Amino acid sequence: MKFKTQKDKHGAMMIASVVLALLGVIGFKLMHPPAPPLDADGCTSPIVRNTVIILDHSEAVSEQTQTEIVARSLAAVVDKAEVNERITVFRVSELSKKRMEPIFSQCKLPSDGNRLTEGVKVIAKNYQKRFLEPLKLALQVAPDNAKESPIAQAIIDVSLSQYLRGQVNRLLVFSDLMEHNDKSFSLYNCNPHHDVIDEFRRFRRGAQERPAFRNTAIQLNIIPRKGLTEGSLKCRDKLWPWFFGDDEGANASLSTDYLPGA
Repeated sequence: MKFKTQKDKHGAMMIASVVLALLGVIGFKLMHPPAPPLDADGCTSPIVRNTVIILDHSEAVSEQTQTEIVARSLAAVVDKAEVNERITVFRVSELSKKRMEPIFSQCKLPSDGNRLTEGVKVIAKNYQKRFLEPLKLALQVAPDNAKESPIAQAIIDVSLSQYLRGQVNRLLVFSDLMEHNDKSFSLYNCNPHHDVIDEFRRFRRGAQERPAFRNTAIQLNIIPRKGLTEGSLKCRDKLWPWFFGDDEGANASLSTDYLPGA
């Protein structure tokens, strides 16, 4: 294209520069679409991954036990959970038979971002204030001394809830696993010569007897208790493998680890 004057040529170059700049902005936005809006829990739909932490707060624990509970929980979330994975914490006490609500339930927010396209300081601050600090507060709530420890019912109730219905799920349980319902069923009074599974099933008659998990990796973190009878321990070690025996899917697993302290 020939231009009549140098001024015409300069004007055409200016127009071409503006067009190229606009095309660049459009291309950048197409390659970096805005993040979908977050709901009140910091989640975007769909949520495909879940981590549930159940804290047995029916009996006090030692300081080293509590410290390790917090450390293992945070490691599972900070090091292993993905962004937009829902993290839910439940506290089990004698009130859990009638009311089982999470003390924390939010999706993991991003802790970092692209320095060229995002405000990384804002992202990091948001992660700390809206997600990590509230999670730490929930994990550090001190246990009580309760009359009952309905840990089995709590786990069954959670297994039936929305919190373990993702494509990939993790369940972390922190408990001494000494199921105790004052007038119905108690591992403290268990006769090892009786069939503890049959006794438990009679206790659960009319309700779901044990949880049914799908694609759930289960980690039992056992709080140590001194003074338990040999019979109670035998009953405990027989009951729980059966209790967690209905878990299907590629992600299904069951592991057990003791916590420090007593």
